[in-house]
Amino acid sequence: MGPSPTPGTAVLFFCLCVLARPARGSFDMDNFTNVLEVLEDHLSASPTTSAMELLREVGGCANDEFHQYVLGRPLVPEPILPSITEGQRSLIQLLMKHRLDSSTEHGVVLVPDGTTVALCPLIAGLEAGLKRNRDVALPAMEKDPPKAGATAVPSLNMDKVSPGNVDILYSVTIAKDLGLAFLEFQKNETQAAMGPDGCWDDVLLPRVFTLLGPPSSLTNAFVNGALDGVILGHYISERGQVEPPQRISTLLKAYYTAGGVAGDEHMRSNFRRKNFQQVTSLEKLKEAVKNSLILYGTITNISLPGTAEDRELRNLASTAVQQFHYLYLECPAIVPRCMWGAKPYKGTPTLLALPLEFLYIHHTYEPSRPCRSFPACAENMRSMQRFHQKDRGWDDIGYSFVVGSDGYLYEGRGWSWQGAHTKGHNSRGYGVSFIGNYTADLPEAFALELVRDNFLNCAVRGAKLVSTFSIQGHRQVVATSCPGDALFAEIKTWNRFKET
Repeated sequence: MGPSPTPGTAVLFFCLCVLARPARGSFDMDNFTNVLEVLEDHLSASPTTSAMELLREVGGCANDEFHQYVLGRPLVPEPILPSITEGQRSLIQLLMKHRLDSSTEHGVVLVPDGTTVALCPLIAGLEAGLKRNRDVALPAMEKDPPKAGATAVPSLNMDKVSPGNVDILYSVTIAKDLGLAFLEFQKNETQAAMGPDGCWDDVLLPRVFTLLGPPSSLTNAFVNGALDGVILGHYISERGQVEPPQRISTLLKAYYTAGGVAGDEHMRSNFRRKNFQQVTSLEKLKEAVKNSLILYGTITNISLPGTAEDRELRNLASTAVQQFHYLYLECPAIVPRCMWGAKPYKGTPTLLALPLEFLYIHHTYEPSRPCRSFPACAENMRSMQRFHQKDRGWDDIGYSFVVGSDGYLYEGRGWSWQGAHTKGHNSRGYGVSFIGNYTADLPEAFALELVRDNFLNCAVRGAKLVSTFSIQGHRQVVATSCPGDALFAEIKTWNRFKET
């Protein structure tokens, strides 16, 4: 028999076994937080920091010179646990190392709200929040002559500090990567500056996440992780002024479940886009992108379009933030067909001639109850598609988009395909339906806001609706009580509502 393992090795082996054989053998947030909880239970000293250090250092997440400087880490971190086997190391890297293949994204997990999150920017945001002091000065740099055969590495000279600071929370989550994504796009290294979304092979046993289009370095999953990292990092930073931070596993479980952080049902991942806007501003984010690029360029010696004072760099940061704001803050999050389990379209879909002139509002009536979770809303979508295809003989679910009471829109026939929602008018407008019966009651305020404020602005800016579009209820053009008396009375108060 070999020598007995040390206590630290035994703990780590136990933790990794849990990771190797999760409850459902899948890459989802529940399994990740369970593993993190085990680490926090068994690691000594400061469980919160130690568990995150293990994930970061072994997983290779955000462990480059840029993050070392911004987060104030030693250049050569001391090991916090005895060495582990290559197989064990690879296991953690599967969850923590964010990377892209031609069509597959790694280092991401499915969360209970039906969206996908990259863990690396999330963990980096939590670490930044624990630092409390969020500002780091931009350093002046002095470059030592490189030795023969060596690559020049700049040395930081804190005696020469250039004006300006970097907010570490934004820098390690979204700002630096947003700026670099636009630099790559400008150089024609990527086909898109941001996106796309993707789909799991199985939402019950997620193992492989396949992208829905050509990838940028700033995918939807990365953005989701970055937004969550900012929100939770900000929360930790603010709460830390009055009380010690709670365990990270506890915080993540609250944030990714219906209960919400500190019992606030709106402080959860379903509302990440709205919550992100409440803790930042466009001007602050533009400054963070610009300064993060300056710092990154200084540390890594890459060429940037201009200097801190040049308009070109400011314009790049401004353009990046404006596009980011449109795609991820102004537009609503839409759950793609493959995530709710849509059956294939029957026949050949008819393409719409965009932009359209109308938005027709519906309620489903059946299902009659609002859906408040991803599993419930996804089941409602499948049920409606079965009814429309089998009972009514339609090619697909009739609606263009469907609104859940979980904070998300669900893709029906989508932006491009003609629907079967408003007889005689399907080619003229989109049909958006709220899940539930709204004869006497209204949908939740946030569900109404999602359509009235987000969807409509997004559709106009994306050239899907004309700027002079009109809103009508289903009953105005077809003999029906849809969208219910209460909901119809509500949309009559909206801008762009048009009487027949």
